[in-house]
Amino acid sequence: MKRLLIAMTTALGLACVGSTSVAQNQTHATNLPNFTVTAPAGQYETYFVNLPTGYGLEALVGNTHSQYVQAERAAERSEALRMQGTASQPFVAVAIDNSAGPGVAKRFLLNDSVQNTVAIVDVYCKRAAPEGKRCRLVSRSV
Repeated sequence: MKRLLIAMTTALGLACVGSTSVAQNQTHATNLPNFTVTAPAGQYETYFVNLPTGYGLEALVGNTHSQYVQAERAAERSEALRMQGTASQPFVAVAIDNSAGPGVAKRFLLNDSVQNTVAIVDVYCKRAAPEGKRCRLVSRSV
């Protein structure tokens, strides 16, 4: 968890502007007030939240163990690209395991380069829900 917070802090220091997320081919997209959900067939679900501070969070949710492993690898690749400054989107990417139990609830603190918390994002996921609507992201500015 500490490693994730350090990575998110470093990544947020490099992020400077928000961007719009675009669903790729062969995905189902649902636009809601603050975030976009894309669900590639047979893969993990991706949730984006744009924050008013110019930062963003990309939650890659695996609803099975194999989907979680894919989501974790994709999040690591995305973070590595963003830390190098070559990412197409300035979102902090995190992987969430929704494969066990009735659901999951996680809180992410987004910090800037000097360790000030700039936003809080709560992620709530259910196991039994329609595809593409399993998770909800709630953002709070500090």
